[in-house]
Parts: sequence; structure tokens; C-alpha cells
Amino acid sequence: MSELRESPQRAGAGRVLVAVVGISVALSALGGLMWGFLAPAEQLLVVAQDRGAALTGESLHRFDALALFSFISFALGLILPIGWWLWKSERGPRLFGAVLFGALAGSFAAMLTGNGVAALRFPKADDPAIGSIVSVAPAVETPLVLIVQALTASLVVLLLAAMNPNDDLQHTDPDPEELDVDRPPPPSFDSRLAN
Repeated sequence: MSELRESPQRAGAGRVLVAVVGISVALSALGGLMWGFLAPAEQLLVVAQDRGAALTGESLHRFDALALFSFISFALGLILPIGWWLWKSERGPRLFGAVLFGALAGSFAAMLTGNGVAALRFPKADDPAIGSIVSVAPAVETPLVLIVQALTASLVVLLLAAMNPNDDLQHTDPDPEELDVDRPPPPSFDSRLAN
């Protein structure tokens, strides 16, 4: 008779949600901080009061800032779910929901943190003279980029679940030596031992 392996104790739904969302938001805010320091400012020529014209090639920095934010969100959406997948006792729909919500909240936190840091790096010029060149702080200007981390995290969890060989999403089968099971002897091909 074999002993059944006891499954590890599952944490409460609230604890899982708070842990996953809290850590995801904190790490995403660090990613937003990094974006705030790396994103380039756009140089504008002041042509009138509160009006500026982008210098040649400077308008591309708006795309650079957005692409850099998307790349950081993609990296976070790739790394965080893999880390949470190691929490074997919580694998399943509850963990997926927490990862998805954490990725959405984390993207929003990264945007707020990054925009704040960029605004501190490149403060708005007060009443610049006409003909002067000013730097405009980069900003995440479209909310569509906020779904990059959540979509990547969803795809990663889907792939991890699909590649898992067990129906209950446990990482591996228990080692036979850990179970107290009487194993039959290995088969013998010696004709003298045949009945």
C-alpha cells in the first residue's frame, strides 16, 4: 500500500493577492524609476509663448521613450510570472488572477513613477525666451502601453501551465524513494530465472 503525498498548505486568497500585487507593484515602480532616468528628453525651439517646434530628429524621442517603457514592461511581464510560478502550492487560477492584477497595477505604478522622475529630471521652463531651446520631459502619453506587462505575463503563465506535465500543475512527480512503496524487482532476461 502506498502512502499519498500530502499537498502543501495553501495560503488564503487575500494573502496571495496582497503578496503578488505588492511585490509586482514595487518591482514595477523600480522599472518606472529606471525608465525615468533613461528616457530621453525632447528638445524644442520656442517659437511663441507656450509654443515650441521640435528640432530635427528630436520628435523621435517621443517614440524612444514609449519603446523603452514597453521594453521594461515586457521584461517585467516575463520575469515576474516565472518567479511567482515557483510558488508551487498556489499554482492555478487564483495565482494567475493575482499575477494579472499585479501586472496591471504594476504598469500603472511604473507610469506614475517614471513620469514623476522624468519631470524632476527635466523641469518645465518658466516663461522661456522666444528663440531659446528647451527640454521637455518624456512622458508615457498613451494608456495602451499599460497592457504590455499584463499581456506578457498572461502569455508566460499560459506557456508554463501548458508545458507542465501534471494535471495539478505541480512541478514534478514525487521521487519514488520518498514514498514508502514496495517496488517490484527489475525485469530479468535470464532464462534460468524464468518460471
